[in-house]
Amino acid sequence: MSALGFLRSRQWVLVRRVALIAIVLILAFRNYGGTLSSWSRGLDRDHDVVITKEEFRPDLDDAKPAWIIGLKNESNKITYEQIELEATYWDRDGKVLETDKLVVRQKLIPGDEQLVARIDKSRPGATSGRLRVVGTKSVTP
Repeated sequence: MSALGFLRSRQWVLVRRVALIAIVLILAFRNYGGTLSSWSRGLDRDHDVVITKEEFRPDLDDAKPAWIIGLKNESNKITYEQIELEATYWDRDGKVLETDKLVVRQKLIPGDEQLVARIDKSRPGATSGRLRVVGTKSVTP
């Protein structure tokens, strides 16, 4: 069988079809693989809302201390409206003074990033603080 005879055979037709299907699947996975994996992943409330900025300001004149918090919703389909944060406060020597829960009532649509200012209660001796997301409440599943 010559080369031109092989190009006219049924085996060549089958090889072309398999190669075409493989190319289509590779391109589809490359372009849409992240979206498909996020659909199969489901809800991941522990990792969808991340803190992009946290700044504790204890030194405001004649006012209570405040937090400046940057929040980002990394989900592509869930809107969050209530974010629970755990705040840890330290004194000047690096000793932990207390740990408290804060609730930020801010609507975060998918992919949105917002900067929020929140007044805190008076914390004598606290010079710095650190935040951690401990819970969220979603609006859309």
